[in-house]
Amino acid sequence: MTDPALISPAYALAHVCPEFVTSLTDAERAVAAYQLSAWLRPEQIVPRGHWRSFGMKGGRGFGKSFGIAVEINRRVACGECRSPALMAPNEDRVGEVQVKFLVESSPPWFKAEAYGEGVRWPNGVVAEARTPGAPGRSRSSNYDCTWLCEIVDWPETKRLDAYQNIATATRVGAAQILWDTTSKGNNEVIQFLIAQHTEDPANHILVEGSSFDNPLLSRNYLRDLVKQYVKGSRRYNEEILGMTYAETAGALWQQAWLDKYRLDFAPSDLDIVIVSLDPSLSDKPDADEAGASVVGRARDGKCIVLDDLSGRQKPEKWATAAVARCMRDASGVLYERNHAGDMPRDLIKVIAKEKGLSVEVLTDDKRPFPQRKPGTIYLRSITSRNDKGTRAEGPAAMYSRGEACHVGVFDALELEMTTWEPGGKSPNRLDAAAQGIAELAGLRDQRVTRGSPRDVETVAALQRDLQRSLRGSGRRMGL
Repeated sequence: MTDPALISPAYALAHVCPEFVTSLTDAERAVAAYQLSAWLRPEQIVPRGHWRSFGMKGGRGFGKSFGIAVEINRRVACGECRSPALMAPNEDRVGEVQVKFLVESSPPWFKAEAYGEGVRWPNGVVAEARTPGAPGRSRSSNYDCTWLCEIVDWPETKRLDAYQNIATATRVGAAQILWDTTSKGNNEVIQFLIAQHTEDPANHILVEGSSFDNPLLSRNYLRDLVKQYVKGSRRYNEEILGMTYAETAGALWQQAWLDKYRLDFAPSDLDIVIVSLDPSLSDKPDADEAGASVVGRARDGKCIVLDDLSGRQKPEKWATAAVARCMRDASGVLYERNHAGDMPRDLIKVIAKEKGLSVEVLTDDKRPFPQRKPGTIYLRSITSRNDKGTRAEGPAAMYSRGEACHVGVFDALELEMTTWEPGGKSPNRLDAAAQGIAELAGLRDQRVTRGSPRDVETVAALQRDLQRSLRGSGRRMGL
């Protein structure tokens, strides 16, 4: 049975005192139907106060959007809200969820209506509609109440900018942010909002719940919902129980590993330091980032990421940063040549020469990366033939055992580690760190040398000679 403390007053009254409900006139029942605060469960009610954000994170059907829509209608009707804003994953979802709930939950005597992409009320208040697809549109706006809806489905590459811009624009009057979401995978905006609540729960209020918390959901609906997922699976826990995970289901890294073995300072007994590059060719907005990790190895064999120099950069910038690190403490640079070819080598040579440094190219794949020699930069290229997921498995396993770790926190790198799934978009930061660790740990891909037709003929001839020799030895030995 549902916890009585979580039943709405109207729902409880209808069960405990049904004669009261039947005694109401038609007019009274019509008005009572729109006293929506009485129909909300306690956890659906947005509290009064001077807090900054209020969020609902729960399973499907919890009643998140309905509760927030009721609150915004109340604020607009009593004059508390004069400049609201709406944001959902895209324009369709703004209309299908936010606009729909605001219109349907507004009473006939103060009826909201769809207006452009947003909503307008009888007193002239207009809620502007925004989407993460155009994160800059809200940059210069001024809102006193913002509703952020279905954050879980905001576009991955734009959601953080969208949140930062609209949160900054929510700065007049009460300046409060209302948000709702389910959970799926790792979402840095959701994680940030949860972290704010953890640090300051009075100022950043969070309500969590499951699909089972709503007594108005039919049993047939719940049965169908539950059948969609395997009980106990991650998707079941996210979609129905409203749980949040720090990493995506298929990620090779877990946040718990990164946190458990994290170091505050670099060890003093580092045996060697290298810069590992996954080069980029451009700094254009749609170009891949350049992956650049500074990786060291302690004398006990532990591999440590000392810095993440990655970013959307021109080749000159990442090459200059790599040379600068070699002047400081790195032995040299390991770079992937799959896409950039020998451009990184040539560029680093030019910059090194300008700095008065010499460059030595390592051609022996079996030779360990040399110790640092002041004035010299060692260069080694790798041509990866395995996919990035396969290459990352060994380094990821090292993290799980504490054989690899980070000095300090590298937010962008760690987000990529805990959200990237093999087969997804190329993870440049992750790849640079993984290949640097693999190099220093002796896990680097072995090159596959393919034989020429002449090699095949030679091997076949040797096999024939061996067979003849064995037959001759067999006769002599009486076999």
